[in-house]
Formats: sequence, structure tokens, C-alpha cells
Amino acid sequence: MTKEEFAKMKQELEAEYLAVFKKTLSSHEVFLQRLSSHPVLSKDRNFHFFLEYDQDRSVRRKKYQRDVHWLFQKCGVKEVDDFFEQEKNFLINCYNKIKDSCAKADRMTRSHKNVVDNYVHTAACLHSLASEEPMVIKKYLLKVAKLFEKLRKVEKSNRNVRTANKACQEQCLPSAELH
Repeated sequence: MTKEEFAKMKQELEAEYLAVFKKTLSSHEVFLQRLSSHPVLSKDRNFHFFLEYDQDRSVRRKKYQRDVHWLFQKCGVKEVDDFFEQEKNFLINCYNKIKDSCAKADRMTRSHKNVVDNYVHTAACLHSLASEEPMVIKKYLLKVAKLFEKLRKVEKSNRNVRTANKACQEQCLPSAELH
């Protein structure tokens, strides 16, 4: 894009922006004229002050907030609704209890995993020991090793069920805090 094309495009955009701005300004002017013709607002001195005020309004922000706060109090609007505050506290307590339960379930799952790992190690040791022992003890050691293998399978299936339950709980719980 050349400088001339860029300047032309910039000029067109500025003209379009100016047209939109003027249209918006005229719409606001019509709106304020309609407001000022209202029977109540035409006599309101605060409304006249608003229309005639020519200084920066940002310095009045604190006073405005104080006045709005006073208006809400006068109208009987509470800042905190007791019912919703109680509901919020109830939900926060439930969330914290569920989160604590999940943490305890995680610890239990880790301990069961450690038990399964120990079963595997014990069964392997019994198999290696059975290969070096006489026939009478060998049968006994192989049966005990099979027992540990079965226990490992049972613990592993229990762990899978707990993992599925944990996944379901994680889907039900939001990851963000409720506070």
C-alpha cells in the first residue's frame, strides 16, 4: 500500500467516523431535549444543573457514589440479602466438605496403590523363592504367591472403581472457589 492510498483510506475512515459521531451526537441532543420537555424534569433543579454543568464530572465521582448509596438506603435496598448470604455460606461449606472428602479419597487411593505395589513385589519374591526351595515348601510358596496375585487384582479393581468415582466427583465440582 502506497502512502497516497494509506492517506486516502485514513481520510475516508476519519470522515466516516466523524459522520457516525455527529449522528450519535444529534441523537443524544434529541433525547436530552425530550427529557427536558418532561413535566417533572423541566422543574428539577438537579437536572438543570446536569445540563448546564461545563466542568469535568470525574471530580464529583465520590459524591455521586455517596449519593447513590444514600438513595438505595432510603429506598430500603439492602446491600446484603440475609437469605442469599445464608445460601452462599451453606454452599461454601458444602463445597469445602466435598473438597476435603476428595482429598481424603486421594490419600486413600494412593495408599491402596502402595498396597497393590507391595503385593506385586511380595508375589514376585515368593515366586523366586519357590524356584529355589524343595517341593513341599515350593507348593506352599506358589499358593501364597497366587493369593497375593488375586489380592492385587481385587485391590486394582477396587482402585479403578474409586478412580471412576473420583472422576465423577471432579466433574460435579467446579474448579474455581466460591468465595
